[in-house]
Amino acid sequence: MRRYIKEFAMRGMVACGFGPVIWVIVYAILNAVRVVETVSVAKVVIEIISVTVLAFIAGGIGVVYKIEKLPLVAATFIHALTLYADYIVIYLMNGWLGREMLPLVIFTVCFIVGFAAIWLAVYFSTKNSANKINERLSSLKDFESKQQI
Repeated sequence: MRRYIKEFAMRGMVACGFGPVIWVIVYAILNAVRVVETVSVAKVVIEIISVTVLAFIAGGIGVVYKIEKLPLVAATFIHALTLYADYIVIYLMNGWLGREMLPLVIFTVCFIVGFAAIWLAVYFSTKNSANKINERLSSLKDFESKQQI
């Protein structure tokens, strides 16, 4: 278990550097289209810290797929639930998402669709790569067995 905690921390530390960069890009775009012109120092500090935490958790939680004893369905559920909780808490805390029912429902639907699309793309890509590797190994094994004859 210790190795998974260590890997979570390492993945999180790598990812958390990107959170503030993405935050700056978003504010630069908002400023360019004149949606936001000034932001208080207190708000900037809170948002930098919160996106760093968000990115740390989002980056680290993928470690659940490394736990061999954890079924894929359980790992996927833990991953999705952790990401959803991470995003919704930070978004609500920073006022990036309205607390009314409609914005929450829209966010939830977008999250589910986005998570499913990304997960399925990665799953089938990985499965395709594994099949190609297995085919090559099988061909190599067949070639070696013919050489021994």
